[in-house]
Amino acid sequence: MKINITLLFFIITIFAFPMLSQGQMDRINKTIEPMEAESHLRFLTADELRGRDTGSPELLVAGRYISEQFRRYGLIPLGDNDGDFLQRVPLHTTKPASEAMVSMIGQEFEGGVNMAVVVGSDGNIEGPSIYLSDLQDFESHDLKGKVVIAVLRNAQAALGNQEQLKSLQEAGAIALIQLFGPGQRFPWHPVLNYLSQERMGVGPVSNDQGIPHLWVRDSANVLVEQLKEKAGSAVNISIKGSQKKVVDAFNIVGKVEGTDPELKKEHIVMCAHYDHVGVTKGEGQDSIYNGTRDNGIGTTGLINAAKYFGKYPPKRSIIIIALTGEEKGLLGSQYYVNDPKIPLEETVFAFNIDNSGYTDTKNLFLLDTSRTNIDELVYQAASEVGLGIIGDRIPRQNYYERSDQVSFARKGIPAVNLRMEMSVFDERITKYYHRPEDEFHTVDIEYIHKYWKAYIRSAELLGNWDQRPYWLKGDKFEAAGDKLYNKK
Repeated sequence: MKINITLLFFIITIFAFPMLSQGQMDRINKTIEPMEAESHLRFLTADELRGRDTGSPELLVAGRYISEQFRRYGLIPLGDNDGDFLQRVPLHTTKPASEAMVSMIGQEFEGGVNMAVVVGSDGNIEGPSIYLSDLQDFESHDLKGKVVIAVLRNAQAALGNQEQLKSLQEAGAIALIQLFGPGQRFPWHPVLNYLSQERMGVGPVSNDQGIPHLWVRDSANVLVEQLKEKAGSAVNISIKGSQKKVVDAFNIVGKVEGTDPELKKEHIVMCAHYDHVGVTKGEGQDSIYNGTRDNGIGTTGLINAAKYFGKYPPKRSIIIIALTGEEKGLLGSQYYVNDPKIPLEETVFAFNIDNSGYTDTKNLFLLDTSRTNIDELVYQAASEVGLGIIGDRIPRQNYYERSDQVSFARKGIPAVNLRMEMSVFDERITKYYHRPEDEFHTVDIEYIHKYWKAYIRSAELLGNWDQRPYWLKGDKFEAAGDKLYNKK
């Protein structure tokens, strides 16, 4: 009897693939022990850690705890010192200027009224203005000794975009003023209140803090035409009374080396922020913001991943990073991508895990589907734990650029965020999001275990995939990826 080899191979594949997947899920189920995983989450979100505020002693305790779990599970330390997992992130707090003023086109704009200092040290600056209709096109203009003025397009993105300020400074600009006009997502007065509070930034405290970055309110959208008419007119900036101090902060970084001689040169980042917002006074007896959903669950997911991949490494190498300062403006991830422990061009994917909460326990939320070519792997992983996947149902919230994956994406690294399901931002979210009520006993622990396992299984599939993760054609960050990886 003749045997059809092709048919035989097809039959074997059909039956073997589900068995292989089930075997790997059994391995995950046995490795991630419920009581042990829950104990990590209970510790990280306990009242004694007082909400894990960035710069607090309690966050340093949390960081050391995560570090020692990485050591326990056999990760390779990638910290600043031999044998340590701690990457120092040079953070500082900034007390806003007590006085600030901008004079231009015959008008004065006062800090705390119709002007706000986003970034800026004490001093006086004077120079001619240059209005740019497209701030991204600054390289085609002579900026030397000039105050750059542009319309503010996205307030949230502009707040953390230190690279843009650095690029403008390197091009010769002495300050950046952005016009806060109508149509912004947030009204002026809440923004002004936020910018008037003590804030945190990344970078050492020094006499050279870079060029000032200011927002000027243009409520009637009239300043643009005036600036065009008076191109090159003088601008005077005065800032007084700002103060800065150093903050102790660390990313926790470990590595699992891949098993394939070639693919191990490609690294997948698994990351989550471990900070939260600390303690807020004046809210009754419970003023501790425990941060179970945001992001104790994500942080525990990393610890679980460290345990699993420490035992069962995939073909590609895995870098696991617990990030600091996310709640202060994605500061830990911004610092890491500018001072990576593994070269960015050797990092092929960033898989973030971060949450605001959940609205059902039957699905997970992949932020964002149809952005990279890895969606099918996450669908498979979710299905294997009995969950579905939804994409972004509330794109107006701009969640993709509000968590740490965007720091990697801006550098060109394909990146997604796997979250618990959130199809609407309703009372099921607001009851717990950045609230004292976000405690361990309020979560569905069975759902959380499935979430952790789907995250690990997705990363395992990625680590063994015979394709390379990448942006889909036309994505916003595809050009940055082509540049990073020298794609033509």
